[in-house]
Amino acid sequence: MAYTWETHGPFGGHVVLDFVNTVDDALKTRELNAIPDWPTFLDWSLRVGLASGEEAALLAGLGDAQAQAAELAELWALREALYGDLTGLLEEVPGRGLSSLGAAARWGLGLAVLAPAPSTAPGWQVGVDTAGLATPRARLGVAVEDLLWRGDLARLRQCGRCTGLYLDHGRGAGRRWCRMETCGNRAKAERHRARRGE
Repeated sequence: MAYTWETHGPFGGHVVLDFVNTVDDALKTRELNAIPDWPTFLDWSLRVGLASGEEAALLAGLGDAQAQAAELAELWALREALYGDLTGLLEEVPGRGLSSLGAAARWGLGLAVLAPAPSTAPGWQVGVDTAGLATPRARLGVAVEDLLWRGDLARLRQCGRCTGLYLDHGRGAGRRWCRMETCGNRAKAERHRARRGE
């Protein structure tokens, strides 16, 4: 089975949002997990730049099936907690919107070191030798800190048809759909059928 992110690529505008979007749902259900196993998650991590090819190969060999399944469960819990906080920010729900984001950032930064990077300013880095199987999760935590401080969370939007979250940098009314080729086209087809009385 091909998942939407495999066919159309990431659309969130930030790796944290792309992670939260690793579900395939047509009508805001979040029922279909698009990272059902460790190899699929590593493939996704490689695709979004969360791990290099060498690191993905190393992570594939770390731990046994039980340890990998346990880490996946941690990732799924993190994904849904972040989704809850981010939608809380969108809905301006008192008491929602920061706790899981803050906890993820603190945990990730606790495993990171400030290191120089070629041609750029120093940045927080998490090595596989430090975090083991949890390396991608720790890097997501560091990425949460980046998302919180980069200054464009005011542009956070949710798709009108699914639970997809994205940063909208469009002009005017902006985007209504996560991707036109999926939710946008489905919504147009539904409106067309409704006009025809089907």
